[in-house]
Amino acid sequence: MKGVSRRGILAAGAAGGAAISATVARAAGFGNPDQPPEGAVNVTNPRALAVPGPHDSGLADMMPAFQSPPATDVGSMPQFWASFNLAPRRIQDGGWGRQVTQADFAISTEIAGVDMRLSAGGIRELHWHQQAEWAIMTYGHCRITVLDAQGRPFVADVKEGDLWYFPAGLPHSLQGLAPDGAQFVLAFDNGASSEFNTLLATDWMAHTPPEVLAKNFGVPADAFRNIPVHSRWIFQGEVPPPLDVVKARMASKAGVPAYPFTFSLYDAPKMGETAGGYVQIADSTNFPVSRTVAAGLATVRPGAMRTMHWHPNADEWQYYLKGEGRMTVFNAGPEANTANFRPGDVGYVKKGLGHYVENTGKEDLVFVAVFRSDRYEEVSFADWLAHSPPEMVAATFNLSAETVAAFPRGRGDMMPG
Repeated sequence: MKGVSRRGILAAGAAGGAAISATVARAAGFGNPDQPPEGAVNVTNPRALAVPGPHDSGLADMMPAFQSPPATDVGSMPQFWASFNLAPRRIQDGGWGRQVTQADFAISTEIAGVDMRLSAGGIRELHWHQQAEWAIMTYGHCRITVLDAQGRPFVADVKEGDLWYFPAGLPHSLQGLAPDGAQFVLAFDNGASSEFNTLLATDWMAHTPPEVLAKNFGVPADAFRNIPVHSRWIFQGEVPPPLDVVKARMASKAGVPAYPFTFSLYDAPKMGETAGGYVQIADSTNFPVSRTVAAGLATVRPGAMRTMHWHPNADEWQYYLKGEGRMTVFNAGPEANTANFRPGDVGYVKKGLGHYVENTGKEDLVFVAVFRSDRYEEVSFADWLAHSPPEMVAATFNLSAETVAAFPRGRGDMMPG
């Protein structure tokens, strides 16, 4: 869009109408603040935009924000886009898994992510981690089991939109249910964690002398003759009995855990709801067992945006479930970079960095934001300015008092298009 440059506006604000007119005459383009000018809008020879050398247009065209960034983008910050769609799948009878960890995604220091599929009856074998495991169901139905540190068992069936959380060190298992198993995304509260390097019950048993197993379990050593000599990880099993039957079989004299290990995020209250969408939150305030991971599920209507904001207490790891979006991240420097996101993609924003997400598609954009924290916190840019001294805000940005008074008050998480 041709017109007044941002710097032109700032320079002219204090000088009156005549100075504004002079600035307009020699301005470049509104929303193009840097020198040398950034963005395709500045190109006078169209061939300067061509990519005549080797390239894969099919791949490049999936990231238009990289090919032609907004003119307001500046500098180059660490890559904050990754995708499970490009992660190799480890496939076994019963399901598969793929991951995006810090080894593949350098910026992701606080969270490692895994996308996993279990067929009906498919079992993610008995295991535990040195890190806490948080998960969101993205398809189907799954049965989870866990034993807490007081010897109290928990079993539950989960569906799309449900969460589970297993504190570090608690042993658990997962199994796909009828009719078509499950798919889910796991988040570990350590970016270096790997799903392919977990503490597996089969590995430990196979690497323990039979006489020790006999003493430990109180049965003859020969009973362990046919144990697997390799880990199972994921394997095909039978669809399990009804939940009530399994719950009765697992019951312990120690009782049941104080808090459930599951939570329905899709049923959580809609926070900051506007015509542009809403956010649903799960943290230790409403999901008490989840002490190291908090989450917010954002639904952004077509043409709307997740407003400019930042999170003061933790990095944000994002998983995109539906729709198409574009996120810009702002850092000191200044630095501002933009990337596109589609289902299966992963985003990451370091603690305290400003960002916003626009819905660029024709359907709702839905993504989950995960934080290594016991609580969800954010600061809204518009809410901050609306609750600052209005004269100060007007003077800082060369805005009229009427404009400042029109800023939305209260933390509206979404703004309609």
